Amino acid sequence: MASDLPTTYLDYADAFKFGIQRTADDLAWATSNVAPMTEGPWGDVPSAQIYYVGVNAAGERIRLPQISSFWRYKPSGVQLANSDDPDTNGAHRTHYIYGHGPGVVRIELGPSMPGILIERLNGSHPVQSTGLIDGKDFYFRESDGFWSLSVGGTDVVDQPDWYYGEEHDTPAELSEEAIYSLIAKGAALLRSGTPTMAVEQ
Repeated sequence: MASDLPTTYLDYADAFKFGIQRTADDLAWATSNVAPMTEGPWGDVPSAQIYYVGVNAAGERIRLPQISSFWRYKPSGVQLANSDDPDTNGAHRTHYIYGHGPGVVRIELGPSMPGILIERLNGSHPVQSTGLIDGKDFYFRESDGFWSLSVGGTDVVDQPDWYYGEEHDTPAELSEEAIYSLIAKGAALLRSGTPTMAVEQ
C-alpha cells in the first residue's frame, strides 16, 4: 500500500502536522460514517470509544461492515499504544491512535472478496494475515513452503473451529496475489464442507 505521507516534506515539523491532520480527517470521517465501539476497561486502562476505519490499497477510507474481535488490541499499560510503533512482533499490528476523546483504528485492507474481509499481509517469515470469512475470524500463515488457515473458535490461532494446511511447491517467495489466492482457496474449502484438520504445532 502506498504511504499516506506526502512524497516530500520540508522537515519533521511538516510531517508531524500532516500526521495530526490525517488523524483529524480520519476521526471526522469515522464519526460521520461508523458507529463507535466501546473497548475496555482493562486494568488501569479506562474504557474508550474507538472508531475503526478500513483503508484500501488506494488509501481510500472504507466503512468496515463487520469488526473482527481478533483485530482489537488490548493495551498492556495505562497509555494506549502508538499507531506508528515500529514493533511488529506484538500481539497484533493494529493499534490505537491515542489522545483525548475518541480514537481511530486504521486497518489496511487487502483485496475485496465476497464474504471475506482481509487485512493487508504483514511479515515475511512467516507471512501472516487476519480477517473475517463469513463473519468468523480467520488467521492465515505461510512459511517455508507451507500455508495454513484457521477459522473461528474461541482462540482462532491455537484452538480454531476449522483448520486446513498444506505444502505448496513454489520455490521463491510468494507474491501478495498468490497469498490472497491461498486465502480464497482456504475459504472455498471451508465453505464446501472440507473436514477440519489437526492444528500443526
